[in-house]
Amino acid sequence: MVHVVPTDSSGTRHSMGSCFLGIVALHMEINGVFEGGGVRGIALAGAAAATLDRGYRFHRAVGTSAGALVAALDVAGYTAQELEEEVAGLNWRRLLHPTPMASLPLLGKHLALMTHRGVNSTDRIEAVWSQLLLRKGIRTFGDLPEGALQVVATDLTHGAGVAFPHCLAGYGWNPDTFPVARAVVMSAAVPFLFAPVPLRDTLTGEKVLFSDGAMAANYPIGVVEKDRPVFGFRLSPDGDRHLHQSIRGPYGLAKAVIVSGIRARYSLPRTIEGAHQVISMPVQDDLDFDVTPRQARAAFARAYASVHDQLTPVVAA
Repeated sequence: MVHVVPTDSSGTRHSMGSCFLGIVALHMEINGVFEGGGVRGIALAGAAAATLDRGYRFHRAVGTSAGALVAALDVAGYTAQELEEEVAGLNWRRLLHPTPMASLPLLGKHLALMTHRGVNSTDRIEAVWSQLLLRKGIRTFGDLPEGALQVVATDLTHGAGVAFPHCLAGYGWNPDTFPVARAVVMSAAVPFLFAPVPLRDTLTGEKVLFSDGAMAANYPIGVVEKDRPVFGFRLSPDGDRHLHQSIRGPYGLAKAVIVSGIRARYSLPRTIEGAHQVISMPVQDDLDFDVTPRQARAAFARAYASVHDQLTPVVAA
């Protein structure tokens, strides 16, 4: 069944029988699935913005890694213009916060892997996303409609894929009081580039380490509810398919493993099952957070244009 809800010009929902002043637009509710892909989250935000401008609204969203970052903003109620301002306009370089050893010359990054399990901390990403969500009145999962958001992470300690907030109770945490931004960075902590995010299991007292959800399910189509049409947002790299990586030392090897893991999955046929519509967008960068504001806005605009062309606008019957 297609769910169409009337809204006023501010995007506020109303019941089908309500009367209100203002411009009325019909919006189709969908459930979105956002693939992971490092800094390619900029493109995912562009795709989400185009989807909103075509008249669709996210009833639920599921995301992995960079997809989790965008999914959280979607269900929080960010508009297309706000996504462009906050994601494409973000200083992505400043999101990288080197762990203590990482800034040392020559051997710093290699030592960081041994001493802190990663070159960067996720604390800056968590702080930025906490602020973005708070602007919409969202701090914990309890501030969102039940089931509106699921983010996929990998439990390194137990070798398991998990979906938050659904799996939080298994670690002794109440989902209603757990910060959304913390769950998002647990999903987005790319191995080696970022240190794993620790969580104390209140049932056992054990410290559990979480990392990038892409290791469990980069395209988490199996997690999404099917109570609305499902739109899958997937990335299609169009850059150099003959990438040659210089592998020197532990950090060089670690980075090559992650970049190859991201790129290799695009070399083989990918499933298109489980979604009513699969939307792909062209991207180039993998883990290069050293993008300029101009490059970020270009990536956003490129994905926006591609998805805007793919989607049929929602119109009144």
